[in-house]
This record gives sequence, structure tokens and C-alpha cells, in this order.
Amino acid sequence: MQYSIKCSKDLSDKEIELILKSWEIEDWFNLNSFDFKIKFENSEFHFLEIEDKIVSLARINFNFRLEIQKNLYNFAEFVGFVSIEKAKKYGSFLFNKIVANLTERKIETIGFCKMNLRPFYEKNNIQILYGKGIFITEFENNEWIDSDDDDILILSTSEEHINILQNLNEQNKAILI
Repeated sequence: MQYSIKCSKDLSDKEIELILKSWEIEDWFNLNSFDFKIKFENSEFHFLEIEDKIVSLARINFNFRLEIQKNLYNFAEFVGFVSIEKAKKYGSFLFNKIVANLTERKIETIGFCKMNLRPFYEKNNIQILYGKGIFITEFENNEWIDSDDDDILILSTSEEHINILQNLNEQNKAILI
């Protein structure tokens, strides 16, 4: 098994095609390689490969900021996590490699998940702020939209920032900037 990290500018057309296919986001299906590299220029991509075949992948978004009580917080965001080959523990292997890498590099990173994915993250011993993901909101198309994620995942974050995120609630929402 080979673990690798690439910036968007270093991705091959074949890798970009696989990422887009794996993510299944309709609005992005028609992105060409050039547009993909521009759109995700503030991201890095983590891959697990076996015999030159990508079996699991994830994106770390470095363009993620939250405003909480008029203070700005910069986090890296763990997103776009996919296991292409299911039930072989490739996702767990990649996930744990990513957490170790981000921790070693001291990059404060959070992620999000829906309730049905909790067991995966619990099994991988990641700290979960249960029910806190719904208190992240953003202004889009002239309206406030609450996140549809249930939980916040703590991949590599200071205790101070964990406490701030733990205190999110209906009266104390985080605004995605």
C-alpha cells in the first residue's frame, strides 16, 4: 500500500477523472482538468494506492474559515473522503494516515459527518462533537442555510478550539466565511 499527497496542480487527468467520478457531485461532472485545478488550488489530495490503483482518497481544503462570536478561525477541512473499494479497511488505513500526517504537520483540521457515518469514525477512535455540525451556517443565494451535517470531527485541533466548537448551539452558530 502506498500513501501519497498531491496538490491540485500535480494531479493527472486520470486522477481528476477518478476523483470527480468518486465524489458524485453533479455540478462538478463537467469540470475539465484545468478548471478542477483552479477550483481546488487551495487543497491537497491524499491517496491510498495498491499496485498503482487508487483505492481510497480524500481532500484537505485549506480555504475554510469560520466566524464564531465575531472571531475568525482558520481550519483545514477534511472532505471528499471516499473508499473506492469497500469493506477492505482501505478507508480506515487512509484516514489514520491522514490524521497522523496532519498531526505531525500541526495543521488544525476538522471534518464533518452525518449521523449514519458515526460508527466509522468511532471505530477509528476520532473525537466527535456530536450534534454540533448543524450549528454551522452560511449565507448562500440570499438566505441563511444550516449545514446538513450532524457532527464535527476533530482530526487535529487544539483544546482551545475544540472547546469553542463544543460550545456551538442555536444561539451561538458558526458562520462559514
